[in-house]
Amino acid sequence: MSQVFAALAMLLISTQAVAQATIKRWPIIDMHIHAEPLSEFGGGQLAACSGDQRLIMQAIDPRAPARPQDLMSCPKPIKASATDAKVMSETLEMLRRYNIRRAITMGSLEDVTTWAGVGGSGIITGLNFSDRGTPPDEYRRLFAAGRFKMFGEIGLQYRGLRPSDPALEPYFALAEELDIPVGIHMGEGPPGGAHVLGPATYRVALGSPLLLEELILRHPKLRLYVMHYGSPFVDEMIAMMYSHPNLYVDIAANDWGFPRRQFYRALEQMIDAGFEKRIMFGSDQMVWPAAIGKAVETVASAPFLSQSQKRDIFYNNAARFLRLSQEEIARDHARDPADIARAARR
Repeated sequence: MSQVFAALAMLLISTQAVAQATIKRWPIIDMHIHAEPLSEFGGGQLAACSGDQRLIMQAIDPRAPARPQDLMSCPKPIKASATDAKVMSETLEMLRRYNIRRAITMGSLEDVTTWAGVGGSGIITGLNFSDRGTPPDEYRRLFAAGRFKMFGEIGLQYRGLRPSDPALEPYFALAEELDIPVGIHMGEGPPGGAHVLGPATYRVALGSPLLLEELILRHPKLRLYVMHYGSPFVDEMIAMMYSHPNLYVDIAANDWGFPRRQFYRALEQMIDAGFEKRIMFGSDQMVWPAAIGKAVETVASAPFLSQSQKRDIFYNNAARFLRLSQEEIARDHARDPADIARAARR
């Protein structure tokens, strides 16, 4: 009997320790979440590989169709949520579980409005002007009405456009005038690039951060961050951050969907170059909510990051970029009683 009580006591102590560790978690801001339907990502049929395992980029016969599911393999792929409703509910649950207090959530006006209605004030709504289908004056009206808070994900690379393209000038000018944050995609995109995206407008070269220079010089007060840190053009990204101190990056998708050693090399290179105050956490969660936990764990486990650097990446840098008030920051660091109760029950 004494052995049973001892085992129960140890279990209670272990449970309490886990709960305390959970309660004391740092707040996180996720600068990159998608509020889009499964149809945008293969209808939910595509599994995703995480970088904490062996990833193989498969060779494809040039005469065979380049199907996304054939281009990358791994032992334990992450499955997508079953429905659009579950993408939202399971993603919001992951935000709560990992104490992600704010998340830039991007999609159509209808979708981001729905997510904000369910997820509350922590959902920061983002819209994309890449297709130029909405006039700048309509964005002005929507922003004034509080319907969105930032521009993103601006996927110019997918449309074969440079950031300095004259057709985009009215949108960037509006963002600078109204101080609307802008997140612009520069990175690898899906495996297979233009071969799987059709129409084939995606170009690797359009991911170079050097292409931002004319835009930044034209709009020096623009609040801009580069999603995916312009990967794999890390040297170019460092050069741009060195010359343009208002430029930030996020590490979304690369922190969970790319080989961990590759990502760590890039992150450590930016840290070694002195840019720990301008690197922001992001997950790029699309339809695989488990990716959020993988992304958090990757940063938390980085052996070359100090505790203060991790806290900067997880929260402080984004709080500065988003211009959060001291009151907002204080609320983010105060756990909600319901969250504490849920953590204690785990």
